[in-house]
Amino acid sequence: MSNATGHPSPAHVPHGSGPNLIYHPVDYVKIFYALVALTAATVAASFWRAPNELFNVGIALVIATAKAFFVVRFFMHLKFEGKLIYTIFFAPLTLAIILAVALIPDIGMGRHTSFNDMVGFFEALVGSNGQ
Repeated sequence: MSNATGHPSPAHVPHGSGPNLIYHPVDYVKIFYALVALTAATVAASFWRAPNELFNVGIALVIATAKAFFVVRFFMHLKFEGKLIYTIFFAPLTLAIILAVALIPDIGMGRHTSFNDMVGFFEALVGSNGQ
């Protein structure tokens, strides 16, 4: 049974033997061990304290980025995709990074600043005695 192109009809093609079958061998066991090692590094880094908390956060972010790289690249098969998927992936990632960097001053200054203090703004506008 074949169709007009001479290929067998889809109902009679054995599983895995289609004409456009692309196979990408990936050693998932090595990736699994790499993720286990990075998880162990995360646990070890959580018990080690640097004098600067920013350094601790940086170490955690580097390890988390490496783990995310393995998951996205191999388990989500981003390694084998075309160039459009990279645009779809990196455009929101860039916007998320810009948003996170834009919030750093707001988080760093905290709520004690007059920049976010609307009550202090209105008190200064009308006076502290309410008149």
